[in-house]
Amino acid sequence: MSAIYSKPASSIISLALAMGLMLSPESLVILGNAMGIAGVSFLLFIMSAMVIHLFTALSYGEVYSLYKGAGSEARIIKDALGSIPAIVLPICSRVVFTVCASTGILATAGYVFNEVLVNWFPNLGFSFCLLGFLVLINLWNQRVTEMVQIVLVTVAICGLTFLSAVGFIGLESTSPVVKVVDYPSFDLARLALLGLVLFIGFDLAGLVSNNENKYPFRLVKSMTAGVVLAGIVFILWGLVSLQYVSLERLADTTIPHSITARVILGSSGRIVMGVVVLAGAGAAVNILLLAVSRMIAAMAAQGLLPSFLGLAQNRAPIPLIILAVGIAAMMASGMAGVPDLEIYTRAGVLFWLLNYSAVHLSVLIMRRGVCGRLTQFQIPGFPVVTLIGFLVLFLGFFGLLWSDSESALLFKFMLIILVIVCLFSTIWVGLTHRKSRLTSG
Repeated sequence: MSAIYSKPASSIISLALAMGLMLSPESLVILGNAMGIAGVSFLLFIMSAMVIHLFTALSYGEVYSLYKGAGSEARIIKDALGSIPAIVLPICSRVVFTVCASTGILATAGYVFNEVLVNWFPNLGFSFCLLGFLVLINLWNQRVTEMVQIVLVTVAICGLTFLSAVGFIGLESTSPVVKVVDYPSFDLARLALLGLVLFIGFDLAGLVSNNENKYPFRLVKSMTAGVVLAGIVFILWGLVSLQYVSLERLADTTIPHSITARVILGSSGRIVMGVVVLAGAGAAVNILLLAVSRMIAAMAAQGLLPSFLGLAQNRAPIPLIILAVGIAAMMASGMAGVPDLEIYTRAGVLFWLLNYSAVHLSVLIMRRGVCGRLTQFQIPGFPVVTLIGFLVLFLGFFGLLWSDSESALLFKFMLIILVIVCLFSTIWVGLTHRKSRLTSG
């Protein structure tokens, strides 16, 4: 954050940045479908996932106590595991996810805007307008971008909280919903792991920070607060959904949140949920553009990527424009309506979980190697907490891949992306080392 920010303002900004991706429309779909399949049991999986991600936030505290700046994560992976993993993991996770997920999220926002608010405005037109607006504010000024993020996150949280409160208040006047359903594809293990997906993205707050991660405890507090607050909102909305909509209907729809909102508050509930979806979509795409562009610029500054990507690192205009062009090209080519887009997005999610496990592993390695150098922040219960986080996320990666309904296609796409990025990384690292030898010689 800018040094001119006060401590409370800086904490609020970090909290909004940490929560942006968690409030995306995709999270509401996953939550609703999972509640329909597992019922109230999924709330236990949500709480378990919260604990694992809190462990991960603590590991990021260790990262920021050892390294400063937006490139802290890449630096610790490089020092612990090597240059190639430090390139491959962030690119395969965050860049792939940003381009693919943003395409789907913006398409959803366009659909909701057309169906709920302004039916004469074209779906894709609104998607492009929202993308253009977010790109412009990111290019213009980081402080404005952060203020927009606060507004969007606040609107999404308040809207969901309002609908949840109205739902709980109206329970006495409603007849109970039958909650018995024989769902043939019920997979308890996959649902338990699926809870991990809901909280992905809290770490993006650290990628945006300029000076905030000089104080790792403050940043960790914002990350953990974001995970806990999102968990509370998810639990409340999940409980309300169970009271108003049958499990079978929740499990079999692509808009469980909209159905629940309409049952609770009629057409007004549908409009409120529409605003929540639009705000959540804006917050998710905004933080992805803001954080991932700065991650790329920081990696370029470390020599992990071509240097031109690191120009004007505080604004990262070149990575931002590349990401925006990629998203726009995906939407223009009609990928938003192609089922394979969901597979590509899930690939990014799985790579992201793998990246989290790599951070845990890197902390374990570096804590052993640097002995007493990590003095600003210490993980309570180290190394047990870090080891648990590493094992759960690492096994979660393989578990979600193996149990996916399109596991073959998912694995094929992930393998293709992994090979391409590994080849690029190997060539780039080789060229960089050769150049450094020639320069030193």
